[in-house]
Amino acid sequence: MFVEGIKNFTRNKLTNFICIVTIFINFTILGTFFVLGYNTENVVNFFRSKYTFEIFLNSETSLDQAVTLKNELSNDALVTSVDFIGKEESAKIFYDEFGEDIVEVLGYNPLPTSLKVNLEENGFDSNQVNILIEEYKLNSLIDEISYQGNYIDNIESRINLFIFIFLVLVLLVIFISIQIIGNTTGLSLSNRRDFIEILRYNGASNLFIKTPFFIEIFLQSLIGSLLAFFLVKYGFVVINSYLGVNIEIDNYLWAWIIALSLIISTYASSKSMKRILV
Repeated sequence: MFVEGIKNFTRNKLTNFICIVTIFINFTILGTFFVLGYNTENVVNFFRSKYTFEIFLNSETSLDQAVTLKNELSNDALVTSVDFIGKEESAKIFYDEFGEDIVEVLGYNPLPTSLKVNLEENGFDSNQVNILIEEYKLNSLIDEISYQGNYIDNIESRINLFIFIFLVLVLLVIFISIQIIGNTTGLSLSNRRDFIEILRYNGASNLFIKTPFFIEIFLQSLIGSLLAFFLVKYGFVVINSYLGVNIEIDNYLWAWIIALSLIISTYASSKSMKRILV
């Protein structure tokens, strides 16, 4: 049966070519979606790491007062940690970002002492954070509070919308793949109906008849999915190189593409065989 499956594969060049191209195109699209989805999680984690606000203290605030305020904030349920940023560290951050030593430029350090407040990500509630910030704005030690939470919330909402659209498109491509592969298999079976009838006349079981077709489908899926994997992988390598970005590729992407291709192809072909081999 294995030999017969190989013969069928080499004999039916046009049908196999159509099926391989179909699998290649569909799984190139799916592979691209998988890579984008994999990196979307990294984007979400990046923005979640920005769940912070910064408190700038006025120039009259003493070190003891700043430490007391830091400890008070640390005890709040919404806060995971508070980082104290002194004037010298602020000057270093300014130099790292702008390449200028502000003390040398101005002759003194005008940058304020600040507290970087890191917020709890789990069960994050922007309304509660806004209430907390409004309360601390009334504190006489505080000059200004910088918070971009609403901006981050909007970005996360858009990312969640993208994930939803991504899932819908994945399901759509899978559905299209099932239909096309099933129809192609049905066409192949119809073209060999006379051969199938001869086998049946000689007492061949459905399993005996199906086995060469399953081997043929396996080879189609393997070739099409491998071609799709290489195009997706090296396509993103080229994109990373030319655009200077860092799109990560899952180490097991090849396994996901091949496995999903085999599952979909086997399922679609089985449906066609049930309709024809009755």
